[in-house]
Amino acid sequence: MRIPAPHWPSVLGRARADAGPLLLAAVVVAVVTLLGGAVPPLLSATADAAVRDAVRRTGGDLQVHSRMEDDDGPGGSRVRHPRLAEDVDDFRARATDELGPGLRAVLRAPVATVTSPTLKITDGSVLRTFQLAYVARDGGPGVTWIAGGAPRPTASATAAVPYGAPPWPVQVGLSEADAAALQLRPGARIPLADDQGNVKKVQVSGIFRPQDSADPAWRLLPSLLGPVGGADGTGATRFAGLLSRDSLPDARLAFGLDELRRTVWFTPDPARLTWDVVPSVAAKVVALKAASGSSGARDGSLKWETRLDGVLRDVSSQVGAAFAQASVLLVTLLAVAVLVLLLAADLLVHRRAPTLAAARQRGMSLPVIGGELLLESAVMALPAAAAGLGLALAVAPGVSWDWTPPVVVTAVVAGPAFGTLTAARATRDRRVPANRSARRWVRNTVRLRRAALETGVLAAASGALVALYQRGIGGGVLAASAPALCALAGALVLARALPIATRFVLRRLLRSRRPLAVFGAARAAAASARVLPLLVLVTSVALASYAIVFGATVGQGTAEGPLASGLLRLAWASAVTLPVLGLLGLALGTAAGAPERWRTLTRLRTLGLRPREARWVAAGELLPPVVVAAVGGPLLGVLLARLTFGSLALRLLTGADPVPASPWWGLGLVAVVFLAAVAVVVPVESASRRRRRLSEVLRAGDS
Repeated sequence: MRIPAPHWPSVLGRARADAGPLLLAAVVVAVVTLLGGAVPPLLSATADAAVRDAVRRTGGDLQVHSRMEDDDGPGGSRVRHPRLAEDVDDFRARATDELGPGLRAVLRAPVATVTSPTLKITDGSVLRTFQLAYVARDGGPGVTWIAGGAPRPTASATAAVPYGAPPWPVQVGLSEADAAALQLRPGARIPLADDQGNVKKVQVSGIFRPQDSADPAWRLLPSLLGPVGGADGTGATRFAGLLSRDSLPDARLAFGLDELRRTVWFTPDPARLTWDVVPSVAAKVVALKAASGSSGARDGSLKWETRLDGVLRDVSSQVGAAFAQASVLLVTLLAVAVLVLLLAADLLVHRRAPTLAAARQRGMSLPVIGGELLLESAVMALPAAAAGLGLALAVAPGVSWDWTPPVVVTAVVAGPAFGTLTAARATRDRRVPANRSARRWVRNTVRLRRAALETGVLAAASGALVALYQRGIGGGVLAASAPALCALAGALVLARALPIATRFVLRRLLRSRRPLAVFGAARAAAASARVLPLLVLVTSVALASYAIVFGATVGQGTAEGPLASGLLRLAWASAVTLPVLGLLGLALGTAAGAPERWRTLTRLRTLGLRPREARWVAAGELLPPVVVAAVGGPLLGVLLARLTFGSLALRLLTGADPVPASPWWGLGLVAVVFLAAVAVVVPVESASRRRRRLSEVLRAGDS
């Protein structure tokens, strides 16, 4: 089978002749690809920042406790355990192993603490409390003894203490700040007693200075570095004494069997937490809590406590909502971009219709025509998409391919499909039926096809809206498409109503004595049959209005978090891009109807119509769809906002149920911009057509 080869001179000639529309389509592909490629990575980076910020603000440390082994000795006594610090190290290692590699990778090095109950300083002064604490992690935290020395054992390594014996002595170290506040020096005793009045025999062994006061280990027990006010109630100040590995066994004997609390702390490292690891981390944390031993268990089982799962669950809800809301905005951009590309393809094929028909009549096959057009559109669209993705990679920490296929496929396929269909219709041998009923049947068939297509769009819009109501923002692409599909459905309704309105106005003006109004109404009635330009105008204005209301609503809430501010920027970017695409659609639609419009106006000039009056007639043709878009678009956008905002879970980002805002200044600005565009397009078009002489137009005839 011989593969049809393109006719390169024809391909290059058509590309050079229609370089303008092709370049416009390429710009649309590049801009929309840039947004679609950059927004998801930026949102992912924002989600990572939100996760880190939530963990940094709310903490979420994992704590694991375990009861110490009994130290009962023979003859009703307690035995000093000289290797108690090693048991604490083993407990820390056992807890670390239970985390698993996935969870362990996002946590900082564990810190083990052993703390006593809070004691009262019984010197008769203001309310002050004291706590004995042991802190250990790999390699630290380090201290420098500036007076005295580290706490030492107060008895032999394996001393036995009968139950009911006098208070067991224990040495602690004090920080500079605590020692200065308590006015104590090494060797001094701290007058302490518990809530039951039992005296504790605690002696200061030395005064230390932390080698690194910012060490995360000190964060767990800040009273070790200095007095902490309010930790034990209003007006109370807490102090703490540092236990060493040697004095920890003495502290064990100085308190009751279960009074010392042994804890291992795992602090999440925000730098290692990303949005991608949140599900696995949250699942592991929940599993740990589910397998945790009960607080009343008397064995050595691990008892896990943390708020990290709740923190991750809350931020996951916010990130999920932000992704879904961003999807809604991206779908609106894609919808309008696809409509603009279809309109550009329609304009291109409209300009090339005579050329394509001639090529077909000369014997060129439809596959060859379609292949040449496909080659041309691919050369236009693929580099533009690559440029857009390249720019996205330059401005964002990555690039997403998920949102580019609809735009690229439309840019590549629409032109060849329209062109091949036009070439086929130009040479088909179907004859027009002579029978009136047969012609009516053909017309009804066309109407039924259009009605079926429009009914399909209405059904899709209804289904998307129902999915959004029932499933909420997690309903997938169909639910996220609800605003775009509803805007398209509303535009179809207006496209159906516009011809009826223009014909009604034309019938009323036919009886008037104002020929300019009649000419303008006649042109408007004829142009209103073109549906695609009106769809682009109404849909772009409606979705731009939707984005403006969205941005204003989010902005009036507490949009201070990373997520809300990022979504706000996307909303305003959409509110700017959508009207630009709509104006581009207006320019394309105007250009598509320009040859027929000005051929008619030029003929009217031969009957005495002056150039200024011709411009008024042209404005009369262009204004109706623009007025419909300028008036109906904002109303449709506000209606869609009120219908869908309740299901978008904006409260997850704003902190409260937001009331849809009505930024009428922004909506009015969009409408004024489109109306002003007509005032610009008509003179420019008139000036460009002025160079064509009347004889040239008359000689061309209807061809």
